[in-house]
Amino acid sequence: MTTEATRGQYVEVDGARIYYEEQGSGEPFLLLHGGLMSSAGWAELAPLLATRFRVITPDSRGHGRSSNPSGRLSYGQLADDMVALIAALGLRRPAVGGWSDGGQVVLEIGVRYPNAARALVIGGALSDFGAEYQDAMRQVFGTEPGMTVDAETIEATLGEWMSRFRAMFAGDDDAWRVFLRQSVAMWLDYPGLTEAELQRATAPALVLIGDRDDLVPIEAAVAMYRMLPNGELAVCPHTTHALPFTHAAWFAATVREFLDRHMAA
Repeated sequence: MTTEATRGQYVEVDGARIYYEEQGSGEPFLLLHGGLMSSAGWAELAPLLATRFRVITPDSRGHGRSSNPSGRLSYGQLADDMVALIAALGLRRPAVGGWSDGGQVVLEIGVRYPNAARALVIGGALSDFGAEYQDAMRQVFGTEPGMTVDAETIEATLGEWMSRFRAMFAGDDDAWRVFLRQSVAMWLDYPGLTEAELQRATAPALVLIGDRDDLVPIEAAVAMYRMLPNGELAVCPHTTHALPFTHAAWFAATVREFLDRHMAA
Protein backbone atom coordinates (compact mmCIF):
# COMPACT_ATOMS: atom_id res chain seq x y z
CA MET A 1 0.00 0.00 0.00
CA THR A 2 1.42 3.35 -1.01
CA THR A 3 0.99 6.55 0.95
CA GLU A 4 2.79 8.78 -1.52
CA ALA A 5 0.76 11.86 -2.38
CA THR A 6 -0.50 12.19 -5.94
CA ARG A 7 0.30 15.21 -8.05
CA GLY A 8 -2.14 18.01 -7.21
CA GLN A 9 -5.27 18.31 -9.31
CA TYR A 10 -8.05 20.88 -9.72
CA VAL A 11 -11.84 20.67 -9.83
CA GLU A 12 -14.10 23.52 -10.96
CA VAL A 13 -16.64 24.29 -8.23
CA ASP A 14 -19.15 27.16 -8.43
CA GLY A 15 -16.73 29.33 -10.40
CA ALA A 16 -13.69 28.49 -8.24
CA ARG A 17 -10.79 26.15 -8.98
CA ILE A 18 -10.38 23.87 -5.96
CA TYR A 19 -6.96 22.25 -5.57
CA TYR A 20 -6.57 18.86 -3.90
CA GLU A 21 -4.09 16.04 -3.36
CA GLU A 22 -4.65 12.47 -2.26
CA GLN A 23 -2.65 9.56 -0.87
CA GLY A 24 -3.24 6.05 0.41
CA SER A 25 -6.07 3.67 -0.42
CA GLY A 26 -9.13 2.26 1.28
CA GLU A 27 -12.23 4.12 2.44
CA PRO A 28 -12.11 7.80 1.40
CA PHE A 29 -11.46 10.43 4.06
CA LEU A 30 -11.71 14.11 3.12
CA LEU A 31 -9.46 16.11 5.48
CA LEU A 32 -9.97 19.88 5.72
CA HIS A 33 -7.33 22.33 6.95
CA GLY A 34 -7.70 25.24 9.36
CA GLY A 35 -8.11 28.93 8.74
CA LEU A 36 -5.35 30.87 6.91
CA MET A 37 -3.70 27.53 6.10
CA SER A 38 -3.72 25.07 3.20
CA SER A 39 -3.51 21.32 2.63
CA ALA A 40 0.27 21.64 3.05
CA GLY A 41 -0.40 21.84 6.78
CA TRP A 42 -1.28 18.12 6.75
CA ALA A 43 2.22 17.06 5.58
CA GLU A 44 2.92 15.17 8.82
CA LEU A 45 -0.54 13.93 9.70
CA ALA A 46 -1.95 12.80 6.33
CA PRO A 47 0.62 9.98 5.81
CA LEU A 48 -0.29 8.56 9.24
CA LEU A 49 -3.91 8.28 8.14
CA ALA A 50 -3.07 7.15 4.61
CA THR A 51 -1.83 3.79 5.91
CA ARG A 52 -5.50 2.93 6.39
CA PHE A 53 -7.56 5.38 4.28
CA ARG A 54 -7.60 7.17 0.94
CA VAL A 55 -6.86 10.62 2.32
CA ILE A 56 -7.98 13.58 0.18
CA THR A 57 -6.66 16.99 1.24
CA PRO A 58 -8.13 19.99 -0.60
CA ASP A 59 -7.26 23.66 -0.32
CA SER A 60 -10.40 25.54 0.70
CA ARG A 61 -11.67 28.32 -1.56
CA GLY A 62 -9.25 31.26 -1.46
CA HIS A 63 -6.63 29.25 0.48
CA GLY A 64 -3.42 27.79 -0.90
CA ARG A 65 -3.79 27.06 -4.60
CA SER A 66 -7.59 27.34 -4.74
CA SER A 67 -9.13 30.47 -6.24
CA ASN A 68 -11.98 32.59 -4.87
CA PRO A 69 -13.65 34.68 -7.58
CA SER A 70 -16.57 35.48 -5.26
CA GLY A 71 -14.38 37.86 -3.26
CA ARG A 72 -15.74 36.69 0.11
CA LEU A 73 -15.57 33.69 2.43
CA SER A 74 -18.24 31.94 4.47
CA TYR A 75 -18.43 28.59 6.21
CA GLY A 76 -21.59 27.80 4.26
CA GLN A 77 -19.86 28.40 0.93
CA LEU A 78 -16.85 26.31 1.97
CA ALA A 79 -19.19 23.47 2.95
CA ASP A 80 -21.00 23.71 -0.40
CA ASP A 81 -17.62 23.58 -2.17
CA MET A 82 -16.55 20.42 -0.35
CA VAL A 83 -19.84 18.62 -1.05
CA ALA A 84 -19.45 19.58 -4.72
CA LEU A 85 -15.89 18.19 -4.61
CA ILE A 86 -17.22 14.92 -3.15
CA ALA A 87 -19.64 14.66 -6.08
CA ALA A 88 -16.99 15.60 -8.66
CA LEU A 89 -14.67 12.86 -7.39
CA GLY A 90 -17.47 10.30 -7.41
CA LEU A 91 -17.13 9.56 -3.71
CA ARG A 92 -19.98 7.72 -2.04
CA ARG A 93 -20.51 9.04 1.48
CA PRO A 94 -16.86 9.43 2.52
CA ALA A 95 -15.73 10.32 6.00
CA VAL A 96 -15.12 14.06 6.35
CA GLY A 97 -12.89 15.61 8.99
CA GLY A 98 -11.25 18.91 9.73
CA TRP A 99 -9.55 21.07 12.31
CA SER A 100 -10.40 24.62 13.44
CA ASP A 101 -12.00 26.34 10.42
CA GLY A 102 -11.94 22.92 8.77
CA GLY A 103 -13.89 21.56 11.73
CA GLN A 104 -16.45 24.35 11.33
CA VAL A 105 -16.86 23.40 7.67
CA VAL A 106 -17.36 19.74 8.64
CA LEU A 107 -20.03 20.82 11.11
CA GLU A 108 -21.77 22.82 8.36
CA ILE A 109 -21.61 19.82 6.02
CA GLY A 110 -23.22 17.63 8.68
CA VAL A 111 -26.05 20.12 9.20
CA ARG A 112 -26.61 21.21 5.59
CA TYR A 113 -26.01 17.83 3.92
CA PRO A 114 -26.87 15.08 6.43
CA ASN A 115 -26.39 12.29 3.87
CA ALA A 116 -23.13 13.52 2.33
CA ALA A 117 -20.76 11.85 4.82
CA ARG A 118 -20.79 8.53 6.61
CA ALA A 119 -18.82 9.91 9.56
CA LEU A 120 -17.70 13.34 10.76
CA VAL A 121 -14.53 14.36 12.59
CA ILE A 122 -15.05 17.82 14.09
CA GLY A 123 -11.82 19.14 15.57
CA GLY A 124 -11.15 22.43 17.35
CA ALA A 125 -14.57 23.82 16.45
CA LEU A 126 -17.64 25.09 18.27
CA SER A 127 -21.27 25.66 17.44
CA ASP A 128 -22.02 28.75 19.53
CA PHE A 129 -20.67 31.92 17.92
CA GLY A 130 -22.94 34.06 20.07
CA ALA A 131 -22.43 37.57 21.39
CA GLU A 132 -19.94 36.54 24.08
CA TYR A 133 -17.67 34.77 21.58
CA GLN A 134 -18.01 37.53 19.00
CA ASP A 135 -17.11 40.15 21.60
CA ALA A 136 -14.03 38.16 22.57
CA MET A 137 -12.97 37.88 18.93
CA ARG A 138 -13.45 41.61 18.38
CA GLN A 139 -11.31 42.32 21.42
CA VAL A 140 -8.58 40.06 20.03
CA PHE A 141 -8.57 41.95 16.73
CA GLY A 142 -9.25 45.38 18.22
CA THR A 143 -12.36 46.17 16.23
CA GLU A 144 -16.00 47.08 16.67
CA PRO A 145 -18.99 45.80 14.65
CA GLY A 146 -18.87 47.19 11.13
CA MET A 147 -15.19 48.14 11.29
CA THR A 148 -12.56 46.78 8.89
CA VAL A 149 -9.67 44.99 10.57
CA ASP A 150 -6.32 46.11 9.19
CA ALA A 151 -3.73 43.51 8.15
CA GLU A 152 -1.09 44.77 10.59
CA THR A 153 -3.38 44.15 13.57
CA ILE A 154 -4.16 40.63 12.39
CA GLU A 155 -0.49 39.85 11.83
CA ALA A 156 0.44 41.10 15.29
CA THR A 157 -2.34 39.01 16.83
CA LEU A 158 -1.37 35.80 15.05
CA GLY A 159 2.29 36.18 15.99
CA GLU A 160 4.55 33.16 15.44
CA TRP A 161 2.15 31.47 12.97
CA MET A 162 2.44 34.30 10.47
CA SER A 163 5.32 32.87 8.45
CA ARG A 164 3.38 29.65 7.82
CA PHE A 165 0.24 31.48 6.80
CA ARG A 166 1.89 34.11 4.62
CA ALA A 167 3.94 31.54 2.67
CA MET A 168 0.80 30.73 0.63
CA PHE A 169 1.01 34.10 -1.10
CA ALA A 170 4.70 34.07 -2.04
CA GLY A 171 5.28 37.75 -1.36
CA ASP A 172 2.04 39.07 -2.87
CA ASP A 173 1.25 41.51 -0.06
CA ASP A 174 -1.94 42.88 -1.63
CA ALA A 175 -3.47 39.41 -2.08
CA TRP A 176 -2.42 38.49 1.46
CA ARG A 177 -4.17 41.53 2.98
CA VAL A 178 -7.35 40.88 0.99
CA PHE A 179 -7.34 37.25 2.16
CA LEU A 180 -6.83 38.28 5.79
CA ARG A 181 -9.77 40.68 5.68
CA GLN A 182 -12.01 38.05 4.07
CA SER A 183 -11.04 35.48 6.71
CA VAL A 184 -11.60 37.76 9.70
CA ALA A 185 -14.96 38.88 8.26
CA MET A 186 -15.99 35.20 8.05
CA TRP A 187 -15.04 34.63 11.69
CA LEU A 188 -16.78 37.74 12.97
CA ASP A 189 -19.95 37.44 10.86
CA TYR A 190 -20.68 33.74 11.48
CA PRO A 191 -23.86 33.29 13.57
CA GLY A 192 -23.09 29.73 14.64
CA LEU A 193 -25.57 26.88 14.86
CA THR A 194 -28.52 26.26 17.15
CA GLU A 195 -29.22 23.01 18.97
CA ALA A 196 -32.11 22.38 16.56
CA GLU A 197 -29.76 22.77 13.61
CA LEU A 198 -27.19 20.44 15.18
CA GLN A 199 -29.88 17.76 15.40
CA ARG A 200 -29.74 17.52 11.59
CA ALA A 201 -26.15 16.23 11.74
CA THR A 202 -27.14 12.62 12.26
CA ALA A 203 -23.92 10.93 11.08
CA PRO A 204 -21.55 9.56 13.74
CA ALA A 205 -19.53 12.59 14.83
CA LEU A 206 -16.25 12.63 16.75
CA VAL A 207 -15.59 15.92 18.55
CA LEU A 208 -11.85 16.43 19.14
CA ILE A 209 -10.39 19.03 21.49
CA GLY A 210 -7.24 19.75 23.47
CA ASP A 211 -7.76 20.29 27.19
CA ARG A 212 -5.80 23.56 26.98
CA ASP A 213 -7.24 24.83 23.69
CA ASP A 214 -6.66 28.59 23.69
CA LEU A 215 -9.32 29.37 21.05
CA VAL A 216 -12.13 26.91 21.76
CA PRO A 217 -13.11 26.45 25.42
CA ILE A 218 -13.30 22.77 26.32
CA GLU A 219 -16.72 23.47 27.87
CA ALA A 220 -17.99 24.60 24.45
CA ALA A 221 -16.74 21.43 22.78
CA VAL A 222 -18.39 19.28 25.44
CA ALA A 223 -21.68 21.16 25.04
CA MET A 224 -21.60 20.64 21.27
CA TYR A 225 -20.81 16.94 21.66
CA ARG A 226 -23.86 16.54 23.89
CA MET A 227 -26.12 18.23 21.32
CA LEU A 228 -25.04 16.06 18.37
CA PRO A 229 -27.38 13.06 17.89
CA ASN A 230 -24.54 10.57 17.48
CA GLY A 231 -21.66 12.47 19.04
CA GLU A 232 -18.50 11.08 20.58
CA LEU A 233 -15.85 13.07 22.45
CA ALA A 234 -12.06 12.75 22.60
CA VAL A 235 -9.92 15.10 24.70
CA CYS A 236 -6.17 15.19 24.25
CA PRO A 237 -4.35 16.00 27.50
CA HIS A 238 -1.91 18.86 27.90
CA THR A 239 -2.35 20.39 24.45
CA THR A 240 -3.62 23.57 22.81
CA HIS A 241 -5.32 24.53 19.55
CA ALA A 242 -2.18 23.28 17.79
CA LEU A 243 -3.17 19.68 18.65
CA PRO A 244 -2.88 18.12 15.14
CA PHE A 245 0.65 19.48 14.79
CA THR A 246 2.02 18.86 18.29
CA HIS A 247 0.23 15.52 18.84
CA ALA A 248 -0.12 14.14 15.31
CA ALA A 249 0.27 10.49 16.37
CA TRP A 250 -2.49 10.79 19.01
CA PHE A 251 -4.74 12.59 16.54
CA ALA A 252 -4.23 9.95 13.84
CA ALA A 253 -4.71 7.00 16.19
CA THR A 254 -7.90 8.49 17.65
CA VAL A 255 -9.36 9.22 14.23
CA ARG A 256 -8.41 5.78 12.88
CA GLU A 257 -10.15 4.03 15.78
CA PHE A 258 -13.30 6.11 15.29
CA LEU A 259 -13.43 5.62 11.53
CA ASP A 260 -12.70 1.89 11.76
CA ARG A 261 -15.88 1.54 13.83
CA HIS A 262 -18.08 3.63 11.55
CA MET A 263 -16.75 3.20 8.00
CA ALA A 264 -17.28 -0.54 7.61
CA ALA A 265 -19.30 -1.29 4.49
